[in-house]
Amino acid sequence: MAEESVNYAEYTVTKKAEGTNLRKRILLLAVYLIYIIAVVTVVVLTKGGGAMWGFLFFLLFIIMVFFSWKLVKEDRKYECLNAKLVISELNEGIGSKPKIVSEDLISSYSLIAPTTEEYREQWSNADEIKDFRGDSKSPDSYFARLEKDGKTTVILFEVTNKMLKVMKFYNSKATVVTTVRR
Repeated sequence: MAEESVNYAEYTVTKKAEGTNLRKRILLLAVYLIYIIAVVTVVVLTKGGGAMWGFLFFLLFIIMVFFSWKLVKEDRKYECLNAKLVISELNEGIGSKPKIVSEDLISSYSLIAPTTEEYREQWSNADEIKDFRGDSKSPDSYFARLEKDGKTTVILFEVTNKMLKVMKFYNSKATVVTTVRR
């Protein structure tokens, strides 16, 4: 199996609440709060309304939170699998499958390096930048530069030591290895 291979690595991150993700979370929490205030107001105005209505509103709230919080919970999985860097978005729920958002041969990248000032020019001036990091300030942030069909795409992601070893194995000339936390 691929997971048992020496040249296999995976890592999963959860998107930190920042930027648009933070705004979405705050908006969703505000909706939850408005719902609770509306339910309490209705119960007070109807002088109790009975336990059945209270239970029904509570059950509806739990269902609403269960399905809506998935909209702001963003998990990403990075895999070095079959000589490819595969990045998937993980969805929660019964029967849901990971959605592959990026998949390219590791050997096809012209540069795999940390997102430090030393390499800033290599990743900041690309035609397209895809940010799949959990935290934009992570010290383990790397980029992979792909030049295909006259277009430059940069993929931002987080790495582990094992991932760097696998990337170095498949693309030794283009991979810059540094010390990372994991």
